Amino acid sequence: MLAKSQKSDIVNVVRWSFHDYVEGGQNPIQNWYDNELSDAGRFGFDALLKDRAKTVNHLEWGIKPLQGEAKKLHVWELKFIADGKQYRILGVFRAAKQAVLLIGCYHKGKVYSPPNALDTAIERAKALRDKKSGVGTSERKIKFDR
Repeated sequence: MLAKSQKSDIVNVVRWSFHDYVEGGQNPIQNWYDNELSDAGRFGFDALLKDRAKTVNHLEWGIKPLQGEAKKLHVWELKFIADGKQYRILGVFRAAKQAVLLIGCYHKGKVYSPPNALDTAIERAKALRDKKSGVGTSERKIKFDR
C-alpha cells in the first residue's frame, strides 16, 4: 500500500487534445501555421494550445461563442496576439477533451481575414458533423516541458 505522500504523486491528468481539420488530404491549419504565421505567431499559437491543453475545464479558456449559424453549430473563437496582429482560431468541440481547429485567421473589429473565415468555419463544422467523405482530423502534437 502506498503512503499518502506517494499517492499524491500519482495523478493521471487527462489533457485536452487538439485536432486540425483535414479535407481531401489537405490540412489548412498546418498550411496556415507554416505559411501565414511569423515565428512570433507560431510561438503564440503553440503557447496558447499548450496552456489550454493543461486546463481542466474549457470554460477557463476565454473562448468567445459566435453568433448566428456559427452559434448553432457551437463554433467558438480563441484569440492570441503576435506581431501586433489579433489572430483567431475558430473551432468546435468533439469527443471528451477534444477540440477541432477549423480555420486560423486575423480579426480586426468586425472584419476577418480571410474575409470568408467565418463561412469557412461553418462549412467545415457542418462537414465534420455530417461525416462528409474525405473530411477528418489530424491530431496536433503539443510539446510539454515535462
